Amino acid sequence: MNILKAINASFTKFWRWIKETAWVQPLLIVGGIFAIIFSISKFQKWFSVMAVGSSSGYFTSYRISLENEGKAGFETDVDKFADTINDYSFNEYESYAELKADLDEAKVIETYGLKYYFIIVEEDCTGCTNAEAAFNVLDKGWNTSNFRIEDNGTFTMHSVFADQSSTNDNDYELDEDKKAFTRFVKKFDDRDLWARAAGRLMDSPYRMNASVSESKYVNIENAESASWETPTIFLVDWTEAAFNAGRYGLSEVIFGFTSGTADYDRATLLQQMWNHVPQDEEKSSKDTTNPFRAEYQA
Repeated sequence: MNILKAINASFTKFWRWIKETAWVQPLLIVGGIFAIIFSISKFQKWFSVMAVGSSSGYFTSYRISLENEGKAGFETDVDKFADTINDYSFNEYESYAELKADLDEAKVIETYGLKYYFIIVEEDCTGCTNAEAAFNVLDKGWNTSNFRIEDNGTFTMHSVFADQSSTNDNDYELDEDKKAFTRFVKKFDDRDLWARAAGRLMDSPYRMNASVSESKYVNIENAESASWETPTIFLVDWTEAAFNAGRYGLSEVIFGFTSGTADYDRATLLQQMWNHVPQDEEKSSKDTTNPFRAEYQA
């Protein structure tokens, strides 16, 4: 009790001193204002961490923005990202060194990674929540005995939100054009990205092995963005192994994640997607469990 009384007495004297010393009060007010200002970024970071509990919060940390999509040129963040996929995925190169030189000159690998998941998501999306759980499991077990990564690559992902608003949405008259994602898809439809992507992906081993409906690829080919499932998960692979297999750049796709499948199984599918081409051609026929490879046996 004596300790409490001493603390209380000290505090009372301190408070009386503040009240009686007028020049201190403005300093305290100014100090308080600066404390609030400097705390804003910390609170923002804290709320961002708290938001990771939802799928939108998780994928936001990997987001490439659609802001200002539709303005002249290809200068938005998402335009620059998609341009790298479109410019180098479908060119014919005589050697990997030639491809790598182009990628290095454009700083593609430096900016986005040597290999990465490219996922299209939405804020409120059951499949996206399922995908978040799967990616969390995979990321935590990355390159362990549970999820062996054959190329020892680093987990890398980029996301685009199909329902993201942009400040220039109301510059357009048609309702569908008021959506930034629709404008993005249309823009790259004019550059044949989706038609070329669908043609490659439709011929992939995964479509046949997993019996994926052809209509899903047709929706991509026709740039029917309103019909694209969320999540749609692409794999972009600039490794030498992918080049040697003739499957470099935009390589694979998974449409959606329905309920009823264990998170571990979904994570395994994502791992197999990453390991879609063998690192050693002599061992390629030995892995018959990966549906992204031609050797797969159900």
